[in-house]
Amino acid sequence: METVRRQIIDLLRQEAMTALDLSRAVRTSEKEVYRHLTHIQKTVAGQGRKLSVTPCTCLACGFTFTDRRRLTKPGRCPRCRESRIGHPVFRIKE
Repeated sequence: METVRRQIIDLLRQEAMTALDLSRAVRTSEKEVYRHLTHIQKTVAGQGRKLSVTPCTCLACGFTFTDRRRLTKPGRCPRCRESRIGHPVFRIKE
């Protein structure tokens, strides 16, 4: 049986997924997936790969969080203060 991190790495090598999709696939909480992703980012960097992150976008005004360093979804938009934010999408690139 594979570890949760190994399962997440295998899934992200196959297709792009959000943390919510990953949490359903590996049957763990979304919060736990975000914790694993920070470690996975370092692990794959050591292997010469990259964890690619498609940034979050505000669903109300369209603001894109391009400069955000954290992998988690922000609470609200700095421009319009709405909390309807799309999830970031992750993928491992060779």
